[in-house]
Amino acid sequence: MKRGLIISLLALLLALAGCGGVSREAYDRVCAERDALQARLEEAEALPVTVSGTFAARVRDLIPDYVLDSETPRVAVVTLFQSGPFTLQVGDLAQELEIGGTYVFEIEPREDLEITAEEYEGGAPFADEAISRYGLRIAGFRAAREDEFGLDSSCIVFEKRD
Repeated sequence: MKRGLIISLLALLLALAGCGGVSREAYDRVCAERDALQARLEEAEALPVTVSGTFAARVRDLIPDYVLDSETPRVAVVTLFQSGPFTLQVGDLAQELEIGGTYVFEIEPREDLEITAEEYEGGAPFADEAISRYGLRIAGFRAAREDEFGLDSSCIVFEKRD
């Protein structure tokens, strides 16, 4: 009994000796880290934006959607200037496109989008990335003039909403 009591007292003394507290330096370091993370969180909060614009692309192929109908072309395989191909859901507009033609596609304005301040400051990505990242849709198209197909052919715009 005495032996158990002595062992319990020694264990209690060792446990209390380990509770020396936190140094002021460690506390300040943790507070600074917390403040930095809070600032990053505030930067990452979503900004309401409207996305709209146009981009020029060359149609490489017209293919079916394969989900709705395995025969009617509804998807255009397109390339931006000096880029790899990507698919573009054009729906019934595919009937009016010609393989090998270069078109200026108009993006259907999207007003329900929220992006981070970092994304906003970085500007709009190229059309292929913006379409897949933000789920953008095509509202229409027209034949491109020769001066509309090049490095400056993507005119996607983010506008902040209040």
